[in-house]
Amino acid sequence: MKCIDNDFKGNGIFIINNKKIFVPGILKDEDVELVKNKHYELVKIIKPSEERQNVICPSFYYCGGCQYLHLKYEKEIELKTKYINTLFNKNNIKITAMANPLGYRNKIQYAIENKKGLSTGFYKEGTHDFIKINKCYLHNDVLDQIASYLKTILIKYKIPAYDNNTNKGIVKHILLKGNKDMSEILVTLVLNTYVLPKRKDIVKELLNKYPSVKTIIENYNLRNTSIILGEENKVIYGTGFIKDEILNNKFLVGSDTFYQINHDGVEKLYAKALSALKLNKNMTLVDAYSGVGTLGILASSSVKNVISIELNKNSTYIAKQNAKLNKINNINFIAGDASKVLYDLACKKIKIDVLIMDPPRSGSTKAFIKSVGFLKIKQVLYISCEPETLKRDLEEFKNSGYEVSSIECVDMFPRTFNIESVTLLEQKK
Repeated sequence: MKCIDNDFKGNGIFIINNKKIFVPGILKDEDVELVKNKHYELVKIIKPSEERQNVICPSFYYCGGCQYLHLKYEKEIELKTKYINTLFNKNNIKITAMANPLGYRNKIQYAIENKKGLSTGFYKEGTHDFIKINKCYLHNDVLDQIASYLKTILIKYKIPAYDNNTNKGIVKHILLKGNKDMSEILVTLVLNTYVLPKRKDIVKELLNKYPSVKTIIENYNLRNTSIILGEENKVIYGTGFIKDEILNNKFLVGSDTFYQINHDGVEKLYAKALSALKLNKNMTLVDAYSGVGTLGILASSSVKNVISIELNKNSTYIAKQNAKLNKINNINFIAGDASKVLYDLACKKIKIDVLIMDPPRSGSTKAFIKSVGFLKIKQVLYISCEPETLKRDLEEFKNSGYEVSSIECVDMFPRTFNIESVTLLEQKK
């Protein structure tokens, strides 16, 4: 078969029996051999595309974690640019590429299983099929090295991996986070028990080999669930946090709080976000879905005061510590649902000049957007990691009296089909 095109997710498109068929790992104009099992799958590439590059990861064709390793990076940016402009019916949206599309993830998480011995790996996308992986090329090398060494320690002390079928075993996942230069590393062990055998020995060996590990946390998840983290943590070494720096401001990073996974990308993203806004010292700014307060803190020096809204109480606690860390006194932190808090502010007729919002992948809500319109906020900066929900929400903003002034994108997650965008909306005059 000849592949007739590629979709945004990197799949090859074929017409078989008058139907569009999507097969991952194949590029436009390639002649290939396919086999049909449950789905059509690639058997052999007969004539490769000039845009194809050598696939360095042996798990690429069946992992599902990334979609573009077989494609030259500049072509990936072309595909993403075409997709985002088509989606928004534009022709001028640009995507800022990364200098290095590999090794950028400062957060990694591996599942642990007994697969011919204790192994690290991922679950195949959309399944619970375990894929043994020792190295992911999107991960920072230092984090992968520490994860590999931690695995050898667990093997040495015969710490069993969790078994989904029997609900027995101890270690479910290992999660690592690092700061800008990997001088501070956070390690989390997700356990199926409150008692980790040889805990002191494990900690001692890890610290002796990697003194950059500044804190180690046990997370307890005793449920048989696909959710990685449980709700209980215990700090067994260090403070429970590491420190990172974004645009000359310091931030604490915890085990279970949201923090962007590409440091170079997030600095580019936040710089674009702040430069898009017209700020002055007479303004009140709301930072909604604020996480650990990053954007509100970065913007605080340019406005009179900031109201930071975040549902996760632990994130709100860390955000307060981040404000103290940066000696910022003009931020008020509110732990609550962004839609409800903004509605309350609307009812109290609080004057808000600027809104920054960075909602989850599912996007915002109609109630939140209506409250924005009711408050007559002049500038709205919408940061999104999901173009489809952004497009939906922009229609709601249009109905509430807003128009799009600009959309810019940053390739925060190279080699995957994810795109991060910054959209400035302003009240219609």
